[in-house]
Amino acid sequence: MKLKIKFLCCITSLLVLCTVPVYAQNARNIMQKVLDRNDGTTEVSRQKLSTCRFVKKNKRLVCAESPRVKVFDSVRKDFGPNQKDTKSITIIRKPVSEKGIGFLQYDYEELGRESDQWMYLAAMRKIKRIVSGNDDEPKSGSFFGSEISYEDLEARHLEDYQYRILKSVTYRKRPCWIIESLPTLKRANKSNYSKSIQWVDKERDLVLKTLLFDRQGKPVKQIVIGQVENVKGIWVARKIHVTNVQTKRRTTMSLESVMFNLEVPDTFLTQRSLTSDTFREKHLSRLSKSLK
Repeated sequence: MKLKIKFLCCITSLLVLCTVPVYAQNARNIMQKVLDRNDGTTEVSRQKLSTCRFVKKNKRLVCAESPRVKVFDSVRKDFGPNQKDTKSITIIRKPVSEKGIGFLQYDYEELGRESDQWMYLAAMRKIKRIVSGNDDEPKSGSFFGSEISYEDLEARHLEDYQYRILKSVTYRKRPCWIIESLPTLKRANKSNYSKSIQWVDKERDLVLKTLLFDRQGKPVKQIVIGQVENVKGIWVARKIHVTNVQTKRRTTMSLESVMFNLEVPDTFLTQRSLTSDTFREKHLSRLSKSLK
């Protein structure tokens, strides 16, 4: 009996050793497709950000207070030899008291190079560069006071994580892979998250749901795509719900209008568009006309 048990253990170990690398490689390939999904070379959009403290009522999450609402215009353009570098700018339009506050971000394909981020405080006429405390700390702070952190906005490098397929499921009538992503040791030092679990649409290469865990391994956020639409061959999320289970706050980002592959001048995606009202409005008004 002992010999039989030992034999079965050896077979099981062999199967695990033979299966895991292939499975892991498949998971990596799936996430590569997610990153390579067609999203156009440029994007111009108008979005609404709504944030509130929530409570559960009749098994649903509802705002326990009047939500803070912001409307902003956003412009993105791909750069670089492989069109894998990205520059984007976001400008608040409403409320009037916050009009002109802006956010500029540069993402890079180069492994190990972090995203550059700047916040422009219109009332103070001051640009603030967003950085971590030191080389071994993640960034803190949130995007326009929402439950979306600066880290959530950064481009993801495939090599910074190890991937594993947990199972194949049907989620909201869509065939999905559930994939676990664990940061490498180097990435873990710069991240607020110890793990993420993602529901990836098998046919559209779109992440429909994400669970994020803090550095202590406790659930911290749930990100859910509320509505998906095809706009001229590009799958876009019309609503994104970001629920922070620790702060009991929820942010919903609604895509009110969007256009892809418009001509966007390189000079617009610079700090000049943050600080110069005349320069910014000249270009932004032209681009925004396509959204009406």
